[in-house]
Amino acid sequence: MPDDQIRISEFRKALAKYSSEGVIDLDKNYRRDFNFQIHRYEDVLRNSKMASPPNRWSYYRIGLITQGEGELLTGIYKFKAEKNALVIVPPRVITSSNNWALDTQGYVLLFNIDFFLENNFSHQFIVSKKILTAPIQPYIHLTDDQAEEVARIFESILSEKKQKDIVNYELIAVKIIELLILSERLFEQKLNLSASQPVIDTLMRFADLLDANFSKEHSVKFYAEKLTIHPNHLNALIKKHTGLSAKESIQNKILMEIKYLLHSTKLPIKQISDQMGFSDPNYFTTFFKRSENRSPVNYRSSFA
Repeated sequence: MPDDQIRISEFRKALAKYSSEGVIDLDKNYRRDFNFQIHRYEDVLRNSKMASPPNRWSYYRIGLITQGEGELLTGIYKFKAEKNALVIVPPRVITSSNNWALDTQGYVLLFNIDFFLENNFSHQFIVSKKILTAPIQPYIHLTDDQAEEVARIFESILSEKKQKDIVNYELIAVKIIELLILSERLFEQKLNLSASQPVIDTLMRFADLLDANFSKEHSVKFYAEKLTIHPNHLNALIKKHTGLSAKESIQNKILMEIKYLLHSTKLPIKQISDQMGFSDPNYFTTFFKRSENRSPVNYRSSFA
């Protein structure tokens, strides 16, 4: 089996084997070390269930969808990745996906800073890029011309990697830097990154606070007070830049964790309710049913 196919197969095995952990730590559970990979989406998705459970990894991930669509959850952002979507995921950001169309095509690139250091490039080429920071909206939708320009870079990296002679990884590093420079320009045009730095700082602080407190603190007021802004302003700000209000972001985070616990543990429903900060088990059930249209018990039994 070619090396790329082995890597994809091992990736799928890790996702399947460790799905009970809730959020899969691929640094620990993917057993093949690497500093750089590139694949076509159709190869990654082929013969799979067209979904990946929540996972985190110490790699930068850049993807371009050229055909088809799927649903992605990256950090606090939930969105549809469809044709011409350019997606950038920084290291250790929790990501999951599902509902990929059978005809989905595109590219996915993974790399770390070591790849550049090994090929005589400064880490500053990476850490200086705003698009590689967690609070930035991780996706934009390109025009056909823009998508073709980005796709040409992916294709040139794939072509270089397939060379029968010694692969020139230094050239690949140059191409990745070209991709990052172009992507930053495109993100800047779409999102006005320079003018958004104060907003980015607030999004980062909100995301950090949410990760640390979501199981006990469910109110927008709590997070707004920590950020010293009005709850209505926080709701509007998060809504504008992620598509979800602060309240919806909090509820999605809670719901995601509840589903993990129901699916991956045998904890009693009452204990999960307590663990997630619900003083009233009946309200816990109402909260869950409002989103899933079924009770926590029925949800858990669907995996039996």
